[in-house]
Amino acid sequence: MKNASPFIIVGQGLAGTILAHHFLEAGIPFVIYDSPETHFTSSKAAGGIFNPVTGRKLEKTWLAEDLFPYLVDFYSRLEATLGASFFYPMPLFRPFANVEMKTWLMDRKETIDHAFLRWEAEGVWVEQAGWVDVVKLLQVSRLYFIEKGLLKTETYTGHEAIFCEGFHSQKNPLWASLPFLPAKGELMEIQSDEPSEDYILNKNGFILPLGGKQFKVGATYSWKEFTNEITSESREALEDKLKGMGVEAYAFISQKTGVRPATQDRRPFVGFRPDGKAGIFNGFGSKGVSLSPFFAKQWTQEILGKAEVNSEASIRRFYHLFSV
Repeated sequence: MKNASPFIIVGQGLAGTILAHHFLEAGIPFVIYDSPETHFTSSKAAGGIFNPVTGRKLEKTWLAEDLFPYLVDFYSRLEATLGASFFYPMPLFRPFANVEMKTWLMDRKETIDHAFLRWEAEGVWVEQAGWVDVVKLLQVSRLYFIEKGLLKTETYTGHEAIFCEGFHSQKNPLWASLPFLPAKGELMEIQSDEPSEDYILNKNGFILPLGGKQFKVGATYSWKEFTNEITSESREALEDKLKGMGVEAYAFISQKTGVRPATQDRRPFVGFRPDGKAGIFNGFGSKGVSLSPFFAKQWTQEILGKAEVNSEASIRRFYHLFSV
C-alpha cells in the first residue's frame, strides 16, 4: 500500500488485533478503526481451540510445524505484554469413533503417525493443542490500544486501509471478487460434573473445559444464513453432540453464534490489492487462533521488505480476478 503512514486497520476482531500487535512489535505505525456495526463477528463466539490435527484421518494441519511453535511463543509473550491470562495449552483427546474406524487407523498407523500424536487403546492424544480465550484477548487488547491512542470506535469510510472485517468483507466492493465461503457456527456453554476438566474432548464436536465445572460445547456449521440469531435446530444439534460424547446431566448456561470468515480454497487472504491501495487480512475460518499469528508475522516481514507471505495464503493468487 502506497503512501500510507500510519496504516489504517479496519476491524478489531481476532485477525485485526493480532495483526496490530505484530505491527506494534515491528514499529510499524497504525491506527485501528472498529465500528460497532461490525461487532457481530466469529471472534466473539469462537471456541478458540488450536489443534494441529485435522479430520478423521488424523492428518497434520497445513504448516503445523511452523504454526504451532510460533503461536506458543507469540501468545505467551502477548500475555506478558498485556498482563492478562488468555492462553491455555491443554491436552486434546480424540476417541476412536467406532471399531471400524479404530481398525482402519491402526492398520495405517505407520504411515499416518507423526509428532503430534500419542496413541492409546481407545483413541489418540494430540500434542501441542489447547485454547485461547478470544473474548478476553480482545477485551484486554482493546484497552491496551485505547490507552496508546491507537483505536478509534467509529466507522472508516475510506478505501486505503487494511481490512480485517471477517465475513463482512464479502460485502466490501474492494474484495467482492475474492472467493469467500462463510460458515455460521453456534456453540453453547454448560455446567456439568460429567466431563473431565483436564483435557479437550474431540469427537464429532468438542467439549472444552473453562474451569469451575463450566464447558464450551461446539460447534455447528451452516451455510444457509448469516444472521446473529441463535437457532433451536443448532441447540438440538449441540445437545446431540453432548450425548454422543457421553454427557447426559448438565445445566444450560448460554448459546452463542458467529460467522466464520472461511474461503473456498481453505486458505486465508493476506496482502494488498494489485493497485496497492488496500490490504486484507482475513479468511482464517475456524483456525484463526492458530493461523493468524504466523501470517501476521509473515506479512509484517513482507511489509518491511524482509520476506514474502506464503504463496498459498497471499492474495497474489487471485490477482487475475481484480480489475485495476
